[in-house]
Amino acid sequence: MKIRFTETPGASAIAAALLALAMPAAAEVVPGPCGGDPHIACAVYDPTETYQITYRPGEVTVVVFEKGEKLDGGGMGDGKAWAAGPAGNGFFFKPKAVKAATNLILLTNRRRYVLHLLPVTKHEEAIWSLTFDYPDTRAKESAAAAARSAEARALLGQTRNTVGTGNFDYEMRGDTTLAPTALWDDGRFTYFEFRTSRDLPQIYRVFEDGSEGLVNPDDMRGPVLVVHDTAHRFNLRVGNAVLGIRNNAYRPDGRLNPLATTIPGTVRLVKQKEAIGE
Repeated sequence: MKIRFTETPGASAIAAALLALAMPAAAEVVPGPCGGDPHIACAVYDPTETYQITYRPGEVTVVVFEKGEKLDGGGMGDGKAWAAGPAGNGFFFKPKAVKAATNLILLTNRRRYVLHLLPVTKHEEAIWSLTFDYPDTRAKESAAAAARSAEARALLGQTRNTVGTGNFDYEMRGDTTLAPTALWDDGRFTYFEFRTSRDLPQIYRVFEDGSEGLVNPDDMRGPVLVVHDTAHRFNLRVGNAVLGIRNNAYRPDGRLNPLATTIPGTVRLVKQKEAIGE
């Protein structure tokens, strides 16, 4: 992608002088080091601010944009004194002259960046990389996290209500590494809770003739996978590993057996290698 630079008419020295008058240093943001290396600078993004970038002849600088942010265009007061161009989510520039002070405006698919390029003084270090912190992005992420938290709290409340009247009389045999951390049904739906970093197993309903049918749903509520059905038996599979599950209180008409909740909130595990048979 080639960036078309627009230049101010007149000599670069006049342009630089006018620029210095138009943008007093006191009104500009001077990025600080991100860590211990003064060449690696960071700043908080504000669309109303101008950011100073110090350069040294023979050294290149990159402005790194947010992930997914791409350059659309740009303008430079003295483009002839600079070699510049985009790469990925960054913009690189390098002075071709000793006296190359100018301004640089970059327009991306998300933001506008106003930069003031100045030569380093005797006691300064040139900025080689400038990265921004984006308050607008953090606000969106915070709002999304709050929404997820509210959804989780609502789900927890629903789950507690469901658990309080649910059937927990399940028996498991086989590879217990596939076992859910909680398992229950409400007479209509079956709830598999997986609080683990392992891959979720495939869930199969086992029919009366021994055949199986895949029942993995798209209904994932936080850590709880909801099967929109109940069954006498399920098999959970990952590769060659199998865990058989039997619902000891299963009723084809969907009505719960109240005696099935004598040990609420628990699942009985029987560690055997084979899946459950009839």
